[in-house]
Amino acid sequence: MFELGFFSPGNSKNRYVGIWYYKKIPIPTVVWVANRDNPLTNSSGILRISDAGNLILLNKSAGSVIWSSNQSKADNPVAQLLDSGNLVIREAKDHQNYLWQSFDHPTDTLLPGMKLGWNFKTGMNRSMTSWKSEDDPSTGDYSFRIDPYGSQEIYLFEGLVPIYRTGPWNGLRFSGIPEMRTDYIFNLYFISNQEEVYFLYSHKNESLVSMLVMNHSGVVHSNTWLENSRVWSLNGLAPRDECDNYRKCGAYGICDINAPPPVCKCVKGFEPKNPHDWYFRNSAGGCINKSEFDCHKGYGFLTMKGMKLPDNSRPIADKSMTLKECEAVCRKNCSCTAYANSDITGVGTGCMIWTGDLMDLREFTQDVQDLDLYVRVAASELGTSKKSLDLQLFDVAIPGTRNYMDENKKDDLELTLFDIRTIAAATNHFSYANMVGRGGFGCVYKNIHMFMHSSHHLNYYYWLVGCSGYMSPEYAMDGLFSVKSDVFSFGVLVLEIISGMKNRGFYCPDNQVNLLGHVWRLWIEGKADELLDSAMGDSCHKYEGLRFIQVGLLCVQERAEDRPTMSSVILMLSSENAILPQPKKPGFCLGTIPVETRSSPSQREPSTINEVTVTMLEPR
Repeated sequence: MFELGFFSPGNSKNRYVGIWYYKKIPIPTVVWVANRDNPLTNSSGILRISDAGNLILLNKSAGSVIWSSNQSKADNPVAQLLDSGNLVIREAKDHQNYLWQSFDHPTDTLLPGMKLGWNFKTGMNRSMTSWKSEDDPSTGDYSFRIDPYGSQEIYLFEGLVPIYRTGPWNGLRFSGIPEMRTDYIFNLYFISNQEEVYFLYSHKNESLVSMLVMNHSGVVHSNTWLENSRVWSLNGLAPRDECDNYRKCGAYGICDINAPPPVCKCVKGFEPKNPHDWYFRNSAGGCINKSEFDCHKGYGFLTMKGMKLPDNSRPIADKSMTLKECEAVCRKNCSCTAYANSDITGVGTGCMIWTGDLMDLREFTQDVQDLDLYVRVAASELGTSKKSLDLQLFDVAIPGTRNYMDENKKDDLELTLFDIRTIAAATNHFSYANMVGRGGFGCVYKNIHMFMHSSHHLNYYYWLVGCSGYMSPEYAMDGLFSVKSDVFSFGVLVLEIISGMKNRGFYCPDNQVNLLGHVWRLWIEGKADELLDSAMGDSCHKYEGLRFIQVGLLCVQERAEDRPTMSSVILMLSSENAILPQPKKPGFCLGTIPVETRSSPSQREPSTINEVTVTMLEPR
């Protein structure tokens, strides 16, 4: 099955002693290298057993030893390559005990029967390390190893930086690899005791040929040889997608590769710490709790199914406890943020408790239901469901108690505002029987005059496009009206709703801009989240609010041809999958200085080239 000898990888002229598959596998596949960091540069190498009983590699021309097994002295040593691919040194008459074995010194490949992990008695760390390149088997940048004092899982490192982890072992498999099942092909083992901690696998069918290999780019492949096709078949790999990136979504962030982008979301009861960064898919900042709660009351445990258990280098584990006992321990510890069974075989036993922020969470598909995590959250987050996007927009648009600047002026032509009780009564508490349709902005109900009466709706439309503060630049300046004029007016409304401020009458003492200019300035400075109306509370997440702001800015762009169509606007607002372009400068982003603030005739209002003050224009 295996062969030991000298080889030169790829285009390299250096020579190494290695082990590879022999005859049965026609594709050159090296599984172990002795002198990986000290190659021979000529053909004068000799491999032999020294007088002390060590296996040594000599450079004959230089008369030097370039590699040695370095085991203790043997009386009558024998070197033997076993059918498993393990090169061993033993006493001639002892076939059971090995003085040294290559399986204790892996390179980039883990074969069946090899241990990946630690021997606490000897301090030996059996870890996989990548080649430097396809032509260079010297120690590369990546390693795959177990933290001896942490949870029972394997980490992939680039140098000293972790970039992936398997998730803790749960008695059947690693929680971050749900497809890694004990089936008709493999037996999987994770052993942890006072003497050792290690992972290994074996074949149920001894005729099978497989290996776990890490390439020079740091990707771990599980390969099985298909004799009929004469090729290596890929069973799985890690990292396999962006959700496998270590701590991709930060603290209390969940990565779900099957969800619409962005793939990160917060644990229920949490919200993005940096909404602006989160919106632009930089989620490393993670999530923070929406509301504080007393450790001893006002909280509960949220059941999260199908989860990769959190990262924690120092978990508290007890293999004898039941899940109820584990919960009781967590409740008594104010630092406890989550708990779970450590072994899911049977009814589930053992206890794992996490303290501090929960990191590197991942959610899998619904068919993986045996990986449960219980997270401490505020009691208000239990048994409630998130409002739909429709109602979030509805709740923002309805309140009529805000004290807008100059809103009582008669020439403002305000629409009638309805409070939520009036609308609930008119629709029989939003009864399905009263719903006449559903669009990109939510449900439409009969018995609400504003939506029901077509002539009123038409009047409202012309009021909007012809009202000061809502007119598009091309209509105000040249009398040109198109469907894009309607888009501009709608964009102003969106920005007014999300900010709680009106475009007309808006005054910023530091900058002579109207609401559109104010929004644009905050947007380009990366401070758009400051615009969100605090009155919305939790009804609209910050990252959703940022999306609404971006849509509003796209609608009010100065050039009509740059604005989206209304059908595109509906898609942008109703679908998180829609990719939004970056907006350009809005039209009419200058404002006026209120009369009472003008201190001298020299202070002039910002105006266009033709000296027409933008915000004083009246509809034609």
